[in-house]
Amino acid sequence: MNNTRKTLELITGAPLKVEQHLNTVDYAIDPHYVPSDFALAFVTFIKLVNGEQGEENATPLMHYHMLDTITRGGTRVANLCHRGSAKTTVGAEYLFLFIAVYGDLPGFGVVDLAIYVSDSIENGVKNMRKNLEFRYQNSEFLQEYLPKEGVKFTDLRWEFSNADGKRFIVKGYGAKTGVRGAKEMGKRPQLAVLDDMISDEDARSPTVIASVEDTVYKAVTY
Repeated sequence: MNNTRKTLELITGAPLKVEQHLNTVDYAIDPHYVPSDFALAFVTFIKLVNGEQGEENATPLMHYHMLDTITRGGTRVANLCHRGSAKTTVGAEYLFLFIAVYGDLPGFGVVDLAIYVSDSIENGVKNMRKNLEFRYQNSEFLQEYLPKEGVKFTDLRWEFSNADGKRFIVKGYGAKTGVRGAKEMGKRPQLAVLDDMISDEDARSPTVIASVEDTVYKAVTY
């Protein structure tokens, strides 16, 4: 948190709104920043997943910062990023595959059940399923460490068993329909990824916004 943000919070006495956060963004490169071991390992994991084909773009320094917020900011993390920053790719798609392969996440411990909440099942959730399945089918690394017989994709549920037999399940939900009762293997989710939950059209509807807020504050939070 930079000094401008601290000052604003002290003046207002309340958490900053999105616009206020945006006004405090500093695009200068921090010469003292050192990526965590987790961030370095995660980027290496991405390289392994894609193999010789590689990625469309080089990994920006911003992604290391994004990854560090996952394990350095406690278990309630918000990443506000501009469009095109690959926040869904890094913070959801590769994150789920990372957990599937290794079984845990620094700061969260063992994760064997997660939920993914997006704007709707038809849009965000089904797109995530397609992206995960494509990534898996085109990665020799993933197919080696996540044997095919232990990987199952449906529109609303994605199951993985790694080479050691450790299971990891992700269940998809639309933000407007709610997530109550999310449970499997006798457990509640240890991780919830909330991603682009309000479309441009829904943002104009107070009713939809209220429904999404109920999903976040009354269901996911507890």
